[in-house]
Amino acid sequence: MSRQAVVGLLVLATAVGAVSYCPNRCVCDDEKLHVTCGEGELDVLPIALNPSIGRLVIKFNRIKSIDSSIQFYTELTMLDLSYNHLLSIPERIFMYQKKLLQLHLNNNKLGAVTNRTFGGLDELRVLNLRGNFIDEIGSELFKALPKLEELNLGQNRIATLHASAFDGLASLRVLYLDDNSISTIPTLSLTPLRGLAELYLGTNSLFRVLPGAFEGLAQLRRLDIHGSMLVNITSDTFRGLESIRSLDLSDNHLLKVPTVQLSGLKRLEELTIGQNDFETIPEGAFFGLSNLKSIDISGALNLRQVQSGAFSANPNLESITIASNKELLELDEGAFAGLPHIRRVSLRDNKIATFHEELLPWKHLVEFDLTENPLVCDCNVLWLRNLLQRQRPASEGQDDPAQLVCSGPDRLHGELLRDLTPDLLGCQHLQSKERAIFGAIIVASAASVTTLVLIVYRLRHRILDTLRRLGWGGGTKRATLHEEKDVEVQKSLGEVEYHQPHCNIYTYNYHPAYRNYQHPFGGQYTLPYPHYQSHGSGGGPAVSSGAATLQQHRAPHAQQPSGPSSIGAGVAPVYGAHPQQQQPQVQQQQLHHHHHHHQQPPLPQTPKGTLSTSSSTTSSSTSSSALSSSGSTVSGVSAQTQSSTIYSPQYAHHIYEVPKNVSDT
Repeated sequence: MSRQAVVGLLVLATAVGAVSYCPNRCVCDDEKLHVTCGEGELDVLPIALNPSIGRLVIKFNRIKSIDSSIQFYTELTMLDLSYNHLLSIPERIFMYQKKLLQLHLNNNKLGAVTNRTFGGLDELRVLNLRGNFIDEIGSELFKALPKLEELNLGQNRIATLHASAFDGLASLRVLYLDDNSISTIPTLSLTPLRGLAELYLGTNSLFRVLPGAFEGLAQLRRLDIHGSMLVNITSDTFRGLESIRSLDLSDNHLLKVPTVQLSGLKRLEELTIGQNDFETIPEGAFFGLSNLKSIDISGALNLRQVQSGAFSANPNLESITIASNKELLELDEGAFAGLPHIRRVSLRDNKIATFHEELLPWKHLVEFDLTENPLVCDCNVLWLRNLLQRQRPASEGQDDPAQLVCSGPDRLHGELLRDLTPDLLGCQHLQSKERAIFGAIIVASAASVTTLVLIVYRLRHRILDTLRRLGWGGGTKRATLHEEKDVEVQKSLGEVEYHQPHCNIYTYNYHPAYRNYQHPFGGQYTLPYPHYQSHGSGGGPAVSSGAATLQQHRAPHAQQPSGPSSIGAGVAPVYGAHPQQQQPQVQQQQLHHHHHHHQQPPLPQTPKGTLSTSSSTTSSSTSSSALSSSGSTVSGVSAQTQSSTIYSPQYAHHIYEVPKNVSDT
């Protein structure tokens, strides 16, 4: 039909009022300008439809060719003629479809297309030729489609890709070449597809992929090579795919997990690698894939072992599917170790007879499927039974993990694990054993605590001394004890006697004293605390030091008059040797005191008949006077004895000396 005839028909249709015709089994919407024809008997395109329609769908009919009637519908944006009997497409048949965006010719019987078939479709975005009989993609076949974004050539008979087959498709984002007979991908054939994001090459005969075949596809996010009979992958196979996110290598003949070959895909998030011939998933099998989030290892008929740490290099894994592996009897302990983000696990349809509680963080899983395994229901899976009882019912359309059926022992075959009691699982012995262990732990703990208390009690004095040495309140406690002792001495001697300087004389002997004393010129010094015996002059009886001495000397002094003259009323410890022998040393020590009062000096001595401090002068004179006047004996010692140093408990810092002859003073 000539162009003039077509124009004439269009004018005629318009003049008649554009009366439209809607064929049988078609739905015509004049408001939306859509026409949809379901399964029917149409063998040609209807010519009487509304010429303004924008969407025309005629599927599952018997249309064998696209004739010139298509030229009436110049407003079409989408044309779907899939599932018909199209054998060929005339060249330049779409010259008037300048607005066409989508063209679906899939599942027909097209045997060949040329570079003139799609002439005029400058705005086309989607071209679907899937499921036809196309056997070759010639040079520059799609050059007339500069804005094409999706091209589907899957399920054809393509065996050869010309090196320049995709020239001119700079805007292409998705390319389907799956389910063909492609054996080799020419190195340069994909190079023009700089913007390609998804490439599907599955179900071909790619025994191997040439090195650098994908080089230049820097924007590729998804690559599907499943079912392509791959036996080996080289280290250069995926060169140039640094941005890839999803990779499908399932249903090939890989003998080992290609750890090294995959390690360069740093951004890979999804990996499908089931239905291969490897027998083991080794430790660190997916090293380098630190961003991996999902992995599927299903249908590997030879898989027998998943080693401990198999996924240790993939800490971001969220989903793992290891299903339908008929030789997989168990999983190594630690197979899923180091996966803090794991949320979904499917171990469905394997040959696993039992599951260990330590295998996975079961309580943190959102989904898990253990069904269709030959589960042996015994006490080893009691934890799993408890977990299933707490599980929420599955949503509609999802498998219910609670429907876990026992395969053994025979008495429990076909029973739901969730419904079994601990007794039926044979856990009585285990419960008794657990109670025994718990009791033993309690007894051992009690014994340990008791032993610790006894040790602390036995060592309490050492502990207290240590705390005092460390300064934890020891000084305060000692001061308090000294004050209490002074109060006791005052009560036993009486107030007058307690405040009198005492002059019991113990020649050349020490008397017990408090350990710490304040030096009259500042500082603190320690006096020895031995238990010496003292003798009176003239070889008198021995006098014991300490509390016994105090009791021995109280009775004789009780009969003497009270007041300043009663000098012998108490115990007076004696320090030092004869005054005549010590006088030079005493003077030297006093001098040393005055010039070096910042150091801790030895116990100061005073000259004969004087006090070491002014505050005790009166008491010394009174004591000397009383001795001269009375001429009595103090504690069995004559008042006319040789001079000795006298110490008073009340005035620990005053040192007295009694003259040799009391009458001389």
